[in-house]
Amino acid sequence: MQIASGISTLQITINENRTVPADQELFREKMRRAEKTDWDQVIARIDTYTARAGAAVLALSVLYFAPILVSILLK
Repeated sequence: MQIASGISTLQITINENRTVPADQELFREKMRRAEKTDWDQVIARIDTYTARAGAAVLALSVLYFAPILVSILLK
């Protein structure tokens, strides 16, 4: 009994002029965009959004616990 293991790839091209598969072209385009991106600016923008979300959570927490704190202080 023989067991064959392995992966065989079969490339079928409809347009004979195209030698590079679409996946490689897509990957190259993504790499070009990544190289052009200013990652310091992206990280700074994400940090700003995170800080704003944290401030919003803090404000909502204060509004939620304020009545409890006021009731404790008035006793």
